[in-house]
This record gives sequence, structure tokens and C-alpha cells, in this order.
Amino acid sequence: MRLQDAVLTLSLVVLASACGSGPEEELGGGHLAGDPRSPELIQLDAELGTLNMHNLMTDEDLAGYAWVTVAQVQSFLSAKGSYLAGYTDPAWGKTAATLIVERSRAYGINPVYMLARIETESGLVRSGTSKNLAAATGCACPDSGSCDGSWAGFGNQVECSAGKFRNYLSDLEAGRTTVSGWKKGLTKQTLDPCTVTPANNATAALYTYTPWVGAYASQCGTSQWGGSSLVALLYGRFKSEGSWGSAPPLIVDSNNARNDPALARSAVSASWVSAASTAGYYGTGYYYASVAQVSDAADFWFYLPAAATRTVDAWWTQGSNRSTATPFLAVNAAGVQVGSTTANQQVNGGRWNALGTFQFTQGWNRIRVSRWAPNGSVVIADAVRIR
Repeated sequence: MRLQDAVLTLSLVVLASACGSGPEEELGGGHLAGDPRSPELIQLDAELGTLNMHNLMTDEDLAGYAWVTVAQVQSFLSAKGSYLAGYTDPAWGKTAATLIVERSRAYGINPVYMLARIETESGLVRSGTSKNLAAATGCACPDSGSCDGSWAGFGNQVECSAGKFRNYLSDLEAGRTTVSGWKKGLTKQTLDPCTVTPANNATAALYTYTPWVGAYASQCGTSQWGGSSLVALLYGRFKSEGSWGSAPPLIVDSNNARNDPALARSAVSASWVSAASTAGYYGTGYYYASVAQVSDAADFWFYLPAAATRTVDAWWTQGSNRSTATPFLAVNAAGVQVGSTTANQQVNGGRWNALGTFQFTQGWNRIRVSRWAPNGSVVIADAVRIR
């Protein structure tokens, strides 16, 4: 992959795991070709040495932003003068923007990150030409050999890259190393060479796909290659330059028929009673249970594709028999309590009430409404909102 038509393009430094061979057997170039003083390189020079090689991007940067729409990506490509803004993949029958969003979302990968990956590997986001279209993400295209023809084409390339990253993240989220031995907190050498200890799953996944730090980290790296630091740098730019909106709030109702089972669910024991007798409930009703010194909480589960800080609100019906100190517990996907608070459920019913902001992990987190309250007759479990 070459620097052509005044567009910065960097060839992919892939592990053979992305190419169907053994780990770190086949390597892409990952280097700048052409004039080292090109306008695009001069533009990026101002940010040389600005990134932390151990923490290139957050887990949410890689696996979040599921709310990004096709229209937002289309608008971004058009604003960049990208060839992709007017491209429809004949094999898929879909526009480039649609493929970026749909295929990224199918594997739980951030579409904005995918834009940065495409630009890093082929320059197509900021180029008005179609060069490198068949190898848009560099997936299955080792420098030591020809590209795997089964992955040729824009849609196939996005599919290939998103699938590879999901495989890496699945291993990492399960506590395993990636196919090439990268893992959060595990020290390993890149090919620059640099000694890196990834601070999170996202950084470990990036080095699995491209085992070079490159030119844009402060601690180490080679000035000859863009490496993983380049895709992180471009992602930061694209994230700030685009209008991507924000995550819509996720509501977990006490009635599971109203929840998306892929994202939210509630669970109560037989000690909790379903009711709709007091006005002001959310949805179709609520649950109540008598206060007692027992471990019998109502659980509001919600799924996060990546670790993130979220603010939690709760809804209840008010009444004079409610506890004035109903306990709410925030628990992450590992089962660790990350915060707690109490709420006076005799007041502020029929509305959202902020409980606090907590740091959750990837996977199924939950908010627990405990019965272990110091006063009142009952506690209410109606709905929670994650934002």
C-alpha cells in the first residue's frame, strides 16, 4: 500500500492470525511509502509522540458507539470528499456507509473506529479515488504474500476486520490471551521493538492486529511506520470531527416483556409481588417486597459492550409505607459491587431519580434493589435507566 494522490495510506501490519496462518508468522509492512515529507505526513508530524503506547484507546472506543447511524457515517464520508461516499459494493448490494455500520455493529465493533482502520490501511476515507478498495482494511493481506482473494472487496474487508477484532475481544474478555499472546496487563514486545503492557483489552487487540507501536507514541516506536499508534491517532481525530451523537439511555423495566433481551432483563424472587395499584409507575407496573434483613434483591441487568462509566437513575411509586432508605447497589459484570446509595421512596415517585455515576465493566452489569432497609414496610423495584 502506497502514499498516492496526496493521501496518507499505511499498509497493514497484520499477524498471520488475521491471515489464516500461524501467530506472527506473516507480517505486513505497516510503513510509509513515497515521499516522507508528504503534506499528510507533515500534518501528522505535529502529533508525533503524543499517545501512550500502553493505552492507545479505551475499550469503549473499540467496542462501543453502537448508536452510530448509517446517515452519520454517510455525512462524514461526504464531508471528507471520500470515494466511499458514492460507493455501493456490487457483491453486497449496499453502500459503503451501510456496510461500515452494519458489519461493525454485527460484531460489536465501533463504526467510527472502523473508519479509522480503513483510513490507516487504504486511505479511502480521505481520498477521492478507489485505489486499494479491494484491500480496504488490509485484512488477509500479509506483506509476505498475496491477499486472500476470498476476502477481496470492500464489504468483505470490513466483515473480515470486524470479525477478527471480535475474536480477539472474545478471548480477552474471557481472560485468555489473543492468538498471538497479547493480553491486558501482560508485558510483551512489539516488532519496533518496544516493551508494551496493554492497559486494556482494546490496546491488546490493536497490537494483535498490528504488532507495531509506530510513530505516534511518546515512549517508544519507529518513525518509519504508522503502526497501531496511527489508527489510534486517526480514531481520535475522526471521533472529534464527526457528529456521532451520544448513547441513548438504556431502560431496564421490571416487566421483561418490555426489555430487549440482548441488552436488558430484570429478575426477582417469589418474595417480590407484582402490582399496579399505586399510580405513577413506569410501564405496566412494579414489584414490591417487605423490608427484611435477607439477601433477596431485585436485579436489573444491563449489557455493556465495553467497560464504561454510566449514570444510573431509578423510578418508583411513592407512598407512606415505603422505606426512606431503600438500598440500591451497583454491581459490575464480575460480581464486584462498585457503588451504592439509598433513596427515600416516600417521595419523588413517578419520575427518574439520579442514583449516582459508577464504573462498570464489559458484559452483564446490574443494579440491585435490596430489601435490607432500616425502616418502612416495603421497597419498590420499578425501572432503572442507564445513561
